[in-house]
Amino acid sequence: MDHKGTRRLETDRLLLRAFSPEDGDAMFRNWAHDAEVTRYLTWQPHADASVSRQIADAWAKETEKKDFYQWAIVPKELGEPIGSISVVHINEQYETAELGYCIGRAWWGQGLTAEALRAVVEYLIREVHFRKVSARHDVHNPNSGKVMRKAGMKQEGILRRSGSNNSDPCCDLALYSILAEELDTPSPAFRPVARVKQTLSPEECIRILKQQKRGVLSVLGDGDYPYALPINHWYDPEDGKLYFHSGMTGHKIDAMRRWEKASFCVMEQAETADDGWSLFFHSVIVFGRLEIVEDHDRALEISRRLSYQFTDDREYIEWEVAHAGHRVLCFSLTPEHITGKRVHEK
Repeated sequence: MDHKGTRRLETDRLLLRAFSPEDGDAMFRNWAHDAEVTRYLTWQPHADASVSRQIADAWAKETEKKDFYQWAIVPKELGEPIGSISVVHINEQYETAELGYCIGRAWWGQGLTAEALRAVVEYLIREVHFRKVSARHDVHNPNSGKVMRKAGMKQEGILRRSGSNNSDPCCDLALYSILAEELDTPSPAFRPVARVKQTLSPEECIRILKQQKRGVLSVLGDGDYPYALPINHWYDPEDGKLYFHSGMTGHKIDAMRRWEKASFCVMEQAETADDGWSLFFHSVIVFGRLEIVEDHDRALEISRRLSYQFTDDREYIEWEVAHAGHRVLCFSLTPEHITGKRVHEK
């Protein structure tokens, strides 16, 4: 490795730079005071701006060290820090680095954290020559996992009861990493349908997903056994996602919190072939990642959409939503690959 310290980095929207003593007030105002920001972190919200000033001053002094990596995340349009990203652990023997980050709540959901993480990962691998860069998050904070995936990291697995934070004194951690040789390597392609002539078009696959009301969802369940269950779904043509509803707890919810990858299979009603006994049917398999719908109003709308597939009694649906909506958890499957084929069962 060739330690180079906290060099200034730039992306399309961000400047990543070393902290200065003057950043303390912005740190406190934009993220360090907020208990929601620190919910899954190990440090407590700062009681007042003086705490943030002391920390900013300390980080500024550490910047002179070549093996110290602590960046302020600064949107170019704003000109002041909205979060931080840093190397929290270095293993010199194996040439690995672990990263940690946080960003103010006002900037969540804009892709800024992933943009910063990607830039730091590239710098640490290309310039400092780390062989592996990793990060981890509480399994109950899946949005952090989304950030890691967007930055090119892959989930290695779950470290059970391996961490603590302000939300849980003994939590499971999802571990992500990227190797130096993976930085510019695209993800492996999904397998194509073996019998090309039986392949359904993308349009036909979407038609089946829209028309069918239920399928089989497969997740990685307890003991790493595949867990497949029949479940109703709704395909939203606006965002191309599949939506489901569930109780707040259960096997599938625990499974998707541990591992977000899943597949969903839908079969169309079979047709009897000319021989009178064999069958033709269409099947579609969706590979993608599961995510809990956090927005309550959106979850209620999904519940309505799912209900309308079985009844058009608007009064009944609204009564159900009003009385049971607070007990329903909705989640989505964002497709990464959709494949379909016409099967002749004989």
